[in-house]
Amino acid sequence: MAAGPIISSRFPYLPVHLQFGQNEADVEALLDTGFDGDVVIPTSLMEDIDPDGHISWRLADGTQVTAPYYRGNVSVGGMGPLRVVITALGDEVLIGCGVAANFTITLDHGRELTVAP
Repeated sequence: MAAGPIISSRFPYLPVHLQFGQNEADVEALLDTGFDGDVVIPTSLMEDIDPDGHISWRLADGTQVTAPYYRGNVSVGGMGPLRVVITALGDEVLIGCGVAANFTITLDHGRELTVAP
């Protein structure tokens, strides 16, 4: 992992680099501390890629859903890569507790988000 912290002034989003199969994407991801998994990406990004399997999730409203997942890697602002499970669900990129637990994350008064190794 890289040594220095990254600071995002687009609170609560983080710059991330995703790699899954032969595909790569640099995106901003919403830090979602209510999500126990690793990474969620929009289903539209994965339409032509065969999943590694399917996984069940219980959403915040209690709804149970099954979604395709992909094994891949994520780097947060140059720190990483970390092996992750990427779930295709919804329409926004999310970083969950499975990734966040690998870093020290500071939320500064709703203005900045700092991530350090």
